[in-house]
Amino acid sequence: MLIYLQMSTLSVLIEASSCSWGKLASQHGDRTIGIILRSIVSLYLLTVKRGVFFQVSFCNAHLGQSASNQLLVFAYGRNESKNMIYSSARSDDRNASFIVVNRLKDLLTNDSGNSDATIGAPLGPALAHAFCHMKKDSRITTADPCDDSLGPAATSEQSESSTEKVTNRAVVISMSPIMGSEHGSLMNLFFSAAKQSICVDVVSMGDDFTGGILQQAADITGGSFLHAQKPPALLKILMTNMLTDPSYRTAFSKLSHSSVDYRASCACHHKLVSSGWVCSVCLSVLCQYTPICKVCRAAFTITNIPKKPNRKRTLRS
Repeated sequence: MLIYLQMSTLSVLIEASSCSWGKLASQHGDRTIGIILRSIVSLYLLTVKRGVFFQVSFCNAHLGQSASNQLLVFAYGRNESKNMIYSSARSDDRNASFIVVNRLKDLLTNDSGNSDATIGAPLGPALAHAFCHMKKDSRITTADPCDDSLGPAATSEQSESSTEKVTNRAVVISMSPIMGSEHGSLMNLFFSAAKQSICVDVVSMGDDFTGGILQQAADITGGSFLHAQKPPALLKILMTNMLTDPSYRTAFSKLSHSSVDYRASCACHHKLVSSGWVCSVCLSVLCQYTPICKVCRAAFTITNIPKKPNRKRTLRS
């Protein structure tokens, strides 16, 4: 008999823009950064009178569900070439909390010294990097005889008939609207993820309640889009709505938006538009006509320019 063992690979993508983190801290207080980090990874444990209370986080809960689960943490920001900051498959990455917090701290510190004060960060490179890692590890492999079940150890005959199914998920924690210049590349990534059965969940923590293109990503890939109005609500959303496998979510009520806005985001002002101009080179959407594309800097030439009719002057006698 062929036995399938479930293995889940989770990729968490965190925005590493110092302007976005600083804006949240100014709106919700100085403890905002610590609350967000404790929701993603556990930083410490608290000692109480009757014992020890461990700070449980989203990433630790995913790894605690099964010994075969894998965790990948990515940070997307400006001028960031190495997006992956943690991988549970690496032998030297054992302490997830210490590594993720320190690397996020270094990224935010380096980004704060940048003269560009633009709020936001490009998501496309980090998302493509995550999909490539999950696709590489998504092949069906033979299960280890020493599995994490509570029953007796599997024999050699049982291990030969046991295979391991890999499910891939991605959770995007966004703090600012996505740039309109990434609309074309992100839509290609979302459709590729849907074809590869990769579920994309999104948690928005900024002022944008609709999420824009990120809400479209959750709808295309079968994920959930939720907005955290305050930083303490982040852990509740992650643990109750995005910890379980997508195949089990049909038993629960879906809390995402009932209607999805599929309008395109313009590259000029990063807003959703119903009609606009499309660049013939990079397919970027512009809300108004410009002779030079703001994304790829392509120059447009208009051959048939309407001319004003010459008005005949009448001479008065």
